[in-house]
Amino acid sequence: QLPLSYGGCPLKLSWTTGTGNVLINGYNQNRTVITDVAAKYSRKLIDCQAEGNPKPKVTWIMPDNIFLSAPYFGSRINVHHNGTLEIKNVRPTDTAEFICMARNDGGEAVMVVQLQVSGMLRRPIFKNPFNERIVSRIGKTVVLNCSANGHPVPEIMWTLPNGTRFNTMQGSISRHHLSNDGSLVIYSPQKEDAGKYRCGAKNYMGYIEKLVLLEVGQKPYILTRPRGIIRSVFGEPLLLHCLADGNPKPTIYWTIPGGHTLARPQDTTMHDAGRYMCRARNDVGEAKLIKYSQCHGKSLVLNGIYNKVHWIFSKL
Repeated sequence: QLPLSYGGCPLKLSWTTGTGNVLINGYNQNRTVITDVAAKYSRKLIDCQAEGNPKPKVTWIMPDNIFLSAPYFGSRINVHHNGTLEIKNVRPTDTAEFICMARNDGGEAVMVVQLQVSGMLRRPIFKNPFNERIVSRIGKTVVLNCSANGHPVPEIMWTLPNGTRFNTMQGSISRHHLSNDGSLVIYSPQKEDAGKYRCGAKNYMGYIEKLVLLEVGQKPYILTRPRGIIRSVFGEPLLLHCLADGNPKPTIYWTIPGGHTLARPQDTTMHDAGRYMCRARNDVGEAKLIKYSQCHGKSLVLNGIYNKVHWIFSKL
């Protein structure tokens, strides 16, 4: 404002300088094209928030080339003061392009909304809604499932344990590949691939997420090796070793002659010498070791008073 005078009377003149930059919904471009959906017979709101200096005026151009300036209130179509277009009782014929135009003295911007009317909209839902725990072997390709239904078809996105996010548009990152059905394929997984994977499914109706815990393990392997037939003397201790390792830590099972299985040392009476099988088992797999024993005498008694056979269940 600059003070002036006319005929001895003070005058004040003011003006506003426009920026020439008009934004619609924050998009910093002259023309924006978006897609949107609406359920048949529903009420649909489409935002057109215009920013600029001076404040832009908003006009909606309908599919039949009718211009509606804000504010406008009709029987089925409204344009609110803030530029939002409201369509009541959406019809299949509303599948069309609606154009929002924002203009001031400095310029204008246009947003084209390609509206699709659907018979029914459904928020995403996972085919398996529960969190999962997957155990895989090192180097063996593993598939993490994330199938979801919904209308429109949900977009699937994954968040890796290190925080990296990607979706079907990116396709692959390193040894990770996202299939068209939303499954995450990990080729030749290593120990560092273990962790929490988050799968998300999103469409216009909502967003859901589930957790998949991946454990990359190693099949058990037995460190001790048989040295032929083990011979014992009646009345003397018999030591059978089974030392195993793996990830997760394996559980040791012994199958003794007669077919009985022992998961822990216990009192067992054995009437005949014969084949002893050691099994080391975890979630990844199993390893076996077979040992044969001969005894000079009528019988062997496990953990008995006089004749003892000592079982050592050893694990790393």
